Amino acid sequence: MNLIRFRVIIDIEEDVFRDILIGRNAPLEDLHRGILAAFDFGEGEMASFFQSDEDWNRGREVPLMDMGMDDTGTPYPSMRTVPVEEMVGGMNDRMVYVYDFLRMWCFYVEVMALEEGATPEYPLLAHEFGVAPDQFSKEVDLSDLPGTEEEDDEGPYRTGDPELDAYLDDDVDEEGDGPSFTSLDDLDEAAY
Repeated sequence: MNLIRFRVIIDIEEDVFRDILIGRNAPLEDLHRGILAAFDFGEGEMASFFQSDEDWNRGREVPLMDMGMDDTGTPYPSMRTVPVEEMVGGMNDRMVYVYDFLRMWCFYVEVMALEEGATPEYPLLAHEFGVAPDQFSKEVDLSDLPGTEEEDDEGPYRTGDPELDAYLDDDVDEEGDGPSFTSLDDLDEAAY
């Protein structure tokens, strides 16, 4: 059994899925590219695979990007270094694939069959059902990013760190709109 047939379902209201055939030893990066090609998405955004249980809860993460090495010189896992069979090994094993962390496209990836055959050079689109959405049709949600919250009545932007927020509160002038320094000369004088 040197091939794995995955069913990849995109998380939208309509039923849209693709079946992809790939070698067990292929790097996750090949499956990443196969999923994007199967759904007509362009490359260039961040992505991660997550091992998953039967309820689609996310476990171990393998990111697209190489994140360097740990203190012992061991490279952190990435899609380039982790083979498909390290994340899934048997029937009905699951992964969650997330693409474009601003639009948060989520795909449910499940092993449908273990097969014998000639390993395709690239992931092979074996079956498709439904019309894939346009990659840019999903709205970008910036509300969770720092600096996008609306200021509250208690003062300037809050960082969430109580010590830093207290420091920033102490450094606000009477009008409440910034530090009490009016020029760089005032800043230099305050430092001495």
